[in-house]
This record gives sequence, C-alpha cells and structure tokens, in this order.
Amino acid sequence: MREIYYVYLRMPMLIRLGINLFIILFLSAVLVHLFEPDTFPTIFEGFYWAVMTAGTVGYGDYAPHSFKGRLLSIFLVFLGGSFLAFLTVHFASTVVKNENRFFEGKNMYRKKDHFIIVGWNERSRNTIQAMRNILQTDHIVLIDDSLKANPLYMEGLHFIHGKPSIDYTWIKARIEKAHTVLITADANLKESDADRNTILSILTARGLNTEVSIHAEILTSEQATNARRAGADHIIQTSSLASHAMVLNLEKELI
Repeated sequence: MREIYYVYLRMPMLIRLGINLFIILFLSAVLVHLFEPDTFPTIFEGFYWAVMTAGTVGYGDYAPHSFKGRLLSIFLVFLGGSFLAFLTVHFASTVVKNENRFFEGKNMYRKKDHFIIVGWNERSRNTIQAMRNILQTDHIVLIDDSLKANPLYMEGLHFIHGKPSIDYTWIKARIEKAHTVLITADANLKESDADRNTILSILTARGLNTEVSIHAEILTSEQATNARRAGADHIIQTSSLASHAMVLNLEKELI
C-alpha cells in the first residue's frame, strides 16, 4: 500500500485530481444504490446521478427521496462540485502554461526528420519561408538564445530558447532525429567572434549526432577549414558570395 501511495504522490496534479473525483463519485454511486435500491437499481444509475449532481446539472430524472440520499446529495454538491470546478480550472491552467512554454521556447520537439536552424535574423526568416514554399515542410525548429518569444508563433514554427553551444539545447531540438542543421552567423558579433561561435555550435551538434547533415555560414575564409574540421558538411561563405555578386553588378555596368 505504501508503494501505491508513493506512486500516487508522484503523479501529476491533474491526474491525482481526476482520481480523487472518480473515487468520490463512485463511492457516492455505491452508497445511493444501497440507500435507495428502488430509485437507483444499479450502480451505473447511481454514478450517473452522482456526476449530474456534482456537476450541478440536475436533470431531475434521478433524485433521492430518503434522508440519507438527500444528505449525500448535499455532500456531492459541495465537495464533488468543488473538485470538479478545481479540476476544470487546473486543466485550463495546464493548457495555458503549455502554450506559454511553446511560445517561450521551453518545450521539447517531439517529431523527427526535421530541419534545425540556428540563429534568428533576416536570412533565417527568408530560409524558413523558402523551405516551406519549395520543400513543402513545416518540420522546422529554430534555436536562438537572444529571442524571448517565438518569432513565428502564429505560423506554427517550433522555437527552442537556448545557446547552441549547450548539449541540452540540441537535445530539446531532438538533434538525434534531425535531417539537416543550418547554422547562421550571428550578425551582432564581429566576424571572427561569430565564426568561433558557429564552430562551437558545429562541434556540439556533431558530437550529439554523427550522421546529420550540417550546413554552416562562415564569414571569414580562414575559419572555413576549421569549420570543416569541426564537422560541417557544407560551408556557406556569405562574404564571398556577396563580393562575387557586387563584382558581377559592376561588370554589367562597365559593359
């Protein structure tokens, strides 16, 4: 019995409230059946009456006539009704808390074969939009430690608030089941510092999943080799791409 009690105490509050309410309703059903077997010929009728009474619905199709039965009704209205109301409020509060956790990036991702994007910036926003349009996927997880809330909450993006250099952040993003990781450079840091953070993120992700494809944005050419050594499969050098684009535009103007 003690082990059962300890298991009960470890259960979530919502489940314990549900168990307590069921016990009260079931015992009331048994008692009213014993008190008035003619009015409540089976325990099921008694349970139906107990639920309607505790919920203060009161259809009136079943009603006790004895003193004991009516006293039990009073008990159910006060105690059972209180439990039912508290259960409803707690359930609503749990739903709201879960939504807030999702909004604040505290919930763990549960699906697999998803895409993980590290860092929130305009490139990330455009990449997410392109992935949805071209790849037709919504299995996208955003990791960022500077945001306080999900930037694309209404669009259903899963947000993880945390540093990409910490194992637990990647575990919440379910890195072991991810399809691809895209690490963007932090635009708020100097290029060399941003690249060091990117390489550290690569090392952390690669250490937790040796098979996942990692694409990393590197700003300085001297750090590209280190990024590959850290485990990046594809290096995106945005500075080189931007320089090449500007030269092409200049060439068109000179022709």
